[in-house]
Amino acid sequence: MAARLQGAAAMRALAHPTRIALMEVLRVHDTLTATEASALIGQTPTNCAFHLRALSRFGFVEEVGTGPGRRRPWRALDVPLAFSDVQDDEQSRAAARALSDVLVRHWLERVQSAQASRYAEPAEWQDVLGGSGTVVYGTVDEVREMVTDIRAVLSRYDDRLRDASARPEGSRSVELLVFAQRYATSES
Repeated sequence: MAARLQGAAAMRALAHPTRIALMEVLRVHDTLTATEASALIGQTPTNCAFHLRALSRFGFVEEVGTGPGRRRPWRALDVPLAFSDVQDDEQSRAAARALSDVLVRHWLERVQSAQASRYAEPAEWQDVLGGSGTVVYGTVDEVREMVTDIRAVLSRYDDRLRDASARPEGSRSVELLVFAQRYATSES
């Protein structure tokens, strides 16, 4: 199993929409200044600098030298961002639930925005973008295996995230979200 984010303090530090957005853009860019990040996530440079310093205190990002003038580039560190709501203490459980809530809201807002504009995409992209849902009956072990298999398929493309030279011509960034959740029906 992949390494997981642990500790109430680290999960609370990450459980903020601006910090999630900063982590996302830093995972696809080698380095960014607060000003560069602000243009990508729609926040002020001052706000981004504040949140970058907070993320730094918990080891999620680091400053990488200085540039000309006041230019201060940041980069994401290779820290696992996977986590579980199953924690040993109540503070960690509450922090994991808070982080989960922030992430779900963040993802769903982005899904709604992307779906609203996907019809402006070329036909071949419209054909592959969108959603689907499947209901399965499975045991805990079977569902765990399904999620592991899906993650294994997606990990084949990890090298392209930061290394632009590994991206084939015509490729674009595409977000795939995988949720496993109880499907409540009258019979379950």
